[in-house]
Amino acid sequence: MIHTHSTWSDGGASIEEMARETLRLGHEYLGTADHSRAAHYANGLSVERLRAQLKEVRELQRAGLPIVAGSEVDILDDGSLDFPDDVLAELDYVVASVHSNFTLDPARQTERLIRAASHPLVTVLGHATGRLLLRRPGYALDLDAVLAACEVAGTVVEINANAARLDLDWRVALRWRDRLRWAVNTDAHVPAGLQDARYGVAVARKAGLTPAHVVNTLDREGFLGFVAAQRASR
Repeated sequence: MIHTHSTWSDGGASIEEMARETLRLGHEYLGTADHSRAAHYANGLSVERLRAQLKEVRELQRAGLPIVAGSEVDILDDGSLDFPDDVLAELDYVVASVHSNFTLDPARQTERLIRAASHPLVTVLGHATGRLLLRRPGYALDLDAVLAACEVAGTVVEINANAARLDLDWRVALRWRDRLRWAVNTDAHVPAGLQDARYGVAVARKAGLTPAHVVNTLDREGFLGFVAAQRASR
């Protein structure tokens, strides 16, 4: 559960409530990933609010709740990230996603995502095509070029389990199955959304992924170790 939201941004429950529901469902830990400051429409966190959230997370950890501290950081138009590197380095992991300017020309959109996916502090590329089923197609880009950049950088690619996204498509995941590491993420904004994991698992199974392909099948210490090794290799 490494892509979830709380009332710190646009979620409907506190971090503690999301963590307790995660444990009730039988998962080992919760990863926080509230929106960054560019997502003003989603009450995105400023640097100051992010650090205040980190303080809360560390307090909850000391109280015994297994949480890892992350952020869903906006990918800006030029492919840079919405927080500076020194702030990103304070996080346990980083999900980088596009939430704006979906109509850039394909070459610029591709360059934008390649630059973000190649960033040394990006753990996971979130909902890579930006599609919303029955509402919005994915943005125009060379997706294979973006995934190739993820392969080179060792960046994990998200299978977003939200039923409105299911992004990436299973056929893409099948083609890239053994060349990438994956994360099945709920993008949950309320406790009930944590149960959407089953949709992402169905996509992953259809693509032939096994637990060894998927980084958030690791236990908490294993996941933190994966991120540390990923950062050290860049």
